Amino acid sequence: MDRTDTALAEFEPAFAGPADIAAWHMRAIACEAGNAYLKPGEREKLRRILQGTVAPMMAGNLAAMYDLGLEHDRLYRKPLAQFQDLILAPGTRAAVLKSFIEHKLPAGRPDYMKALFIEAAARQLGERWVGDSCDFIDVTIGTARLQDLIQTFAMETRNPVGTTIRPFAALMTPQGEQHTLTTHLLGLLFDTLGWSRTVVDPGPKNAAMLAATVARADVVCIGWSNERLAGEFQHLVSQIRRLSAGRRLPLVVGGAAALKSVDFLVEIGIDCVCDSVYSAARICKSFYDLEELNQQACAPGTPPAGKTDTGRTAIVSSSGIDWLSP
Repeated sequence: MDRTDTALAEFEPAFAGPADIAAWHMRAIACEAGNAYLKPGEREKLRRILQGTVAPMMAGNLAAMYDLGLEHDRLYRKPLAQFQDLILAPGTRAAVLKSFIEHKLPAGRPDYMKALFIEAAARQLGERWVGDSCDFIDVTIGTARLQDLIQTFAMETRNPVGTTIRPFAALMTPQGEQHTLTTHLLGLLFDTLGWSRTVVDPGPKNAAMLAATVARADVVCIGWSNERLAGEFQHLVSQIRRLSAGRRLPLVVGGAAALKSVDFLVEIGIDCVCDSVYSAARICKSFYDLEELNQQACAPGTPPAGKTDTGRTAIVSSSGIDWLSP
């Protein structure tokens, strides 16, 4: 197997164990070669090799590809090109875009691939604008269509309002931030992964909702794209920390301004900076799993210690995780 693409796995490596991926490899091998070519003992030996060596390596390769984006997966290049044409075509409605994603993408993929596909399409739309192959009006209309599409899928997949399913993610942007597409896209990704989540407007009129949401949250994700909102961003972080006093609530940040302000984010103690919705969801799951282990390790009658505060910030990208100290 000399390729690394999502044709080699049915599900997300960061959210499924290596044994599951190895099992899929066994089914693929059985399909291509046929069980007649391997005796039962040989099949078991091969299964052990796949599970112990190949599967973890493939999981890592696939995780890196998802961090880069689906535009780097050969199976999605043609659908993405066709989808771009639909986004920019006059009169295209959200129902048409929804039907395309439901029927034209590679079959047998889990629901969260829809979110990763929309993210790749949004990224390509931005690249076309930067490359002058479409104008500001095209980008504005295309972004609005993607926003409508995300809301349509979210209505179908998210947990009912009022449910208390955990994990729970609080999603927000600094006051005045107009670039909220990625925040809602991350919300959709959490929906498909079975998380509960809420997108909060941190304005003065929503102080009570912000407090209630932070009190419930297992992790907070902040989208920050406009560099001129650095003051508003820092104020939001201060609000969250005041409302979560007494526990170590992880803060995960992404967006164009965040990626240009890593030193500033390290100084104020942000836990993680991500460059894609996939990497954000992956690190949020890691934070949640760590907290679960920490709670289990607490002695009976002892309050949970909360997250381990390493005093470092994680930068998550396709090249891996870098730990930075303030």
